Amino acid sequence: MTTGTPLERIGQMLESAGYRRLEMPLKIAGLSFEIGAAYIAKPPAPDLVLLADTAFQSQEHILRTIEGVGRALDVMKSRRPLTAILAGPKPRDEVVEALAKFSRVLPVGVPPDGDVEAALQNWLAILMPLTLPQPAQDIGDPLGELSTHLDGLDPLVAELPSFAAKGSTAIQRRLHELVTMRLTDQGDGYDPT
Repeated sequence: MTTGTPLERIGQMLESAGYRRLEMPLKIAGLSFEIGAAYIAKPPAPDLVLLADTAFQSQEHILRTIEGVGRALDVMKSRRPLTAILAGPKPRDEVVEALAKFSRVLPVGVPPDGDVEAALQNWLAILMPLTLPQPAQDIGDPLGELSTHLDGLDPLVAELPSFAAKGSTAIQRRLHELVTMRLTDQGDGYDPT
């Protein structure tokens, strides 16, 4: 593969996400498989990802190879998920259906004019690490938001959120103290039974 080919760009994206490239030919259960490239995910993800270029390999060869890898993994009683990334012209529907029996199939077509990296990121999103957005300010500090709505409450009740930083046990303990204090304030006529 030369730099700039679809397989090379996909490989670079996978490597930047922590996937490790495997040597070719791929060897499983004593069998050798020749495919465009193969990557394995970093632990704890056990994914095996195979890359094939439909512009340079026949659809039948790709199908036989991926089916063979899938069967070899089955013989080895592997629980490793198999993903096939097909770069280039989209294969016939029957080929994609046949591949789907042995692997997850991600066809990566010809990116539209414009941002090739964004198109590849979108097509390969299922294999990429999840990045979460930063929480909004008010969501990041719910106790701070709550403290603005405590005006007018009994001071003993209004102090309960300040115990939240100490954990639920501290809140339960303080609530128990408040209930006990109120019950003992009832005087001699109070009978809890």
